[in-house]
Amino acid sequence: MEGYHDKVGPNCPYCKHTFTQFIPWPDIFDFPKCKYEMWNKNTATCPVCHSFDRERLYKLYIERETDLLDKPQRILHVAPEKNLKAWIKGQLNISIVFGDLTPMDTETVKIDITEIPYSNDYFDVIICSHVLEHIMDDQKAMSELYRVLKPGGWSILQVPIALNFDRIIEDETITSSEARREHFGQDDHVRIYNKEGYLSRLQKAGFSVIPYNFAEKYGLEEAKQYGLSESDILYIGTK
Repeated sequence: MEGYHDKVGPNCPYCKHTFTQFIPWPDIFDFPKCKYEMWNKNTATCPVCHSFDRERLYKLYIERETDLLDKPQRILHVAPEKNLKAWIKGQLNISIVFGDLTPMDTETVKIDITEIPYSNDYFDVIICSHVLEHIMDDQKAMSELYRVLKPGGWSILQVPIALNFDRIIEDETITSSEARREHFGQDDHVRIYNKEGYLSRLQKAGFSVIPYNFAEKYGLEEAKQYGLSESDILYIGTK
């Protein structure tokens, strides 16, 4: 893969730069009551192109484990990450819809993923990262994502997951920004997922879920080069 593994020291699969260290997440994102599954605070952001740890992992997964770049495919990319969006947009074989409830540019269309305006079995691939924790009716959103995914299609479905919780924490009566920050760690979050609860809801929507651990497959040393760790897991939902 373009010699990534031959580089020495921290490097980024987007901008291809090698550097001394990544930029940490700001302390404002700390939430001590949760031990998050994917929490690379000290290696969060590339100092050159500002890619996030999770979008670096998405690119590595797509390149190494999928045929996304090899044939014509339709993609739905929800709340698109900047670097991943630019990279996917540059692939000539791909027809892509960028969607968000509050679009930030003209390339992104307004989509409420609890009511996705596309027919059944429309998309080959869906990328929906750190969105479901913002949606009150997440089960409906998961069912909609499953509905528009083609049979044989796959999706990257990521949320923050607290490893130290034994159930999903949610309460529809908690509505103020301050209360949500106190209970859920961010003022626009409406729940905290635990692993078992999250997987159960995805499976209830119809998905078969395949966990993917880059460090386990390629070694922790290589994972650390990209600012990743042994606890970084992608949830690949298939149909």
